[in-house]
Amino acid sequence: MQEKSENAAVISDEASQKIILLIDDDEDEHEIFSSALKLAVNSFNLISARNCEEGLAILKILDPHYIFIDVNMPRLNGMICLEEIKKIERMAQVPVYMYSTGMNARDGQKALQMGAVDYIIKPNSISSLSTLLKRIIS
Repeated sequence: MQEKSENAAVISDEASQKIILLIDDDEDEHEIFSSALKLAVNSFNLISARNCEEGLAILKILDPHYIFIDVNMPRLNGMICLEEIKKIERMAQVPVYMYSTGMNARDGQKALQMGAVDYIIKPNSISSLSTLLKRIIS
């Protein structure tokens, strides 16, 4: 089942269990992430936000099990988005992963200090991403 709204695209499995929020400004990345997730996890509900503001609006009404944030986004970048998410008290225990095509070790360490669980360099294949997501979510 696939729904699209002005604020977010929702891709879900009928027996949704895990709610995963992906905040990324690149439409192609949403498709790649969704495809990899379908291979990795049997039961999920993927919520896609195209920027930090959209992601924060979604978090007002939804409590995801995992959050993945692209580092390089216009306006409010991923680090600012992480900072804003960590201000939301009920998000304190939600694992947040920084997700980027390139991130230096210094920025990765800063993200960890700010509360991210890990930082992930976007794999170059759907199968590699699927393996990584399976390890994280299972």
